[in-house]
Amino acid sequence: MKLFYRLLSSLLIGTMALICLDEYINYKIETKQFKLDLMRSAEQIGTSLSGVLRHAWEREGEAAALELLAHAQVPHQFAVRWIDQGAKSQGQFVLSADELHQLEQGMVVHGQHQDQQGEIDFFTFIPVGTEREKWGALEIKQPMVAVSDYSHKMMLRAILIILLFTCINAAILYFFMNRSIRVPLKRLIEQVERIGHGDLCTTVAFKGNDELSRLAQTLNEMCSRLLIAKEKIKFECDARLKTLEQLRHTERLSTFGLLSAGIAHEIGTPLNVVDGRAKMIIREELSPEEINECATIIQNQAERMTTIIRQLLDFTRRPKYKPAQENIVFLMKQVFQFLSPMANKQNVEFALHVTPKAEVMLQADGSQLQQVFVNLLMNAIQAMPEGGKVDISVGNLAAHSKLVPKGTLSSIIELRIEDEGEGIAEKNLKHIFTPFFTTKTLGTGTGLGLSIAHGIVEEHGGWIDVESAPGKGTCFSIYLPVKKAAV
Repeated sequence: MKLFYRLLSSLLIGTMALICLDEYINYKIETKQFKLDLMRSAEQIGTSLSGVLRHAWEREGEAAALELLAHAQVPHQFAVRWIDQGAKSQGQFVLSADELHQLEQGMVVHGQHQDQQGEIDFFTFIPVGTEREKWGALEIKQPMVAVSDYSHKMMLRAILIILLFTCINAAILYFFMNRSIRVPLKRLIEQVERIGHGDLCTTVAFKGNDELSRLAQTLNEMCSRLLIAKEKIKFECDARLKTLEQLRHTERLSTFGLLSAGIAHEIGTPLNVVDGRAKMIIREELSPEEINECATIIQNQAERMTTIIRQLLDFTRRPKYKPAQENIVFLMKQVFQFLSPMANKQNVEFALHVTPKAEVMLQADGSQLQQVFVNLLMNAIQAMPEGGKVDISVGNLAAHSKLVPKGTLSSIIELRIEDEGEGIAEKNLKHIFTPFFTTKTLGTGTGLGLSIAHGIVEEHGGWIDVESAPGKGTCFSIYLPVKKAAV
């Protein structure tokens, strides 16, 4: 709408300027022509009177000639009087030296004078000679009231024309531009706003073959291409998510395979206990109290095996993304229990350190975070074949820390997993998050663990850093923003 009024104002201002310029030029031309007419009229009157005056002067003398000149006046049109030889001024108009010289040479002199009341008079001096070789001049004064009247009329006429032309032109331009520009532009703006809000199905059509119609056609074609691209991107995104989920599930199954040996040993012990107690009940004559004691032991061991198997099943299932309020310390302790058989077999000890009053609650998918912790802790266990200690520390980053991105409003949980293993070579550090990159022997890793862990952390709005040196161990730092649950 602003563009419409700007165009309309520009056209009206341009039109008014042209009309004013035209009226001004006409005024100048008419004024100049009026002065030329006054000059011609004065010269004709002067020429006629000079002949009569000279004849009367020669026959009847100077007094008769001047008396005759006094009767030659025409009120409101012109006044004539005689100027003697050598006189520079006989009235209102002052003759300059050059003008006196021109009169001596027999040339006509013109000029104008404005009095104190603002009235302008046009003067014409016509040289007249006598037989006594005495020369003088006729001064013909013509009032220029007609010029002033004409100026006022021209001004009123110009104002009237400007007003009429402006009104008519404004009405024509408004209705034309309103129909041909403003309304189509409004529809195009609404279409662009709909596109901005994701509505790519609505189209806009204009009649005609002008620029706005072509723009509308281009917008419609753009919407069609965007709709096709949107569907293609959605299809590719769904396929990518499906593939990523399959990779994550594959990594879970791979981890499950590596844990099988430790889990088998963990289940074997309670199975032996159950078997022994069952044989005691069958083969020996036991008192009711002893039978009850054996049954209780069998029940406890069965529950222990059930818990281990449930943990395995939960880990190998393909989970759906379900964010909830989770305690990151509790999640880590569950992972400790899950990995304890493998850690005990490798003679690896887990040590958890939590900063006092640290904020450990966050909005996240606990199952996915546990997969991250499992992958990192298993890497730490495998990096220490001779055994060792894995330090896990949980705390919060300070708001002014250099690690915190600018504009971050929520708190950041920092979780560090540091082992005493062999470390990672510097040339491999930049590749550790690349899918299928691994330095492990065949059958001990897929090369997907760190890549999947990196993707899961990024999906939760965080990031992973790694510090390592050969022979000095490796430290993985996980940073997760604290997101409160929606009320």
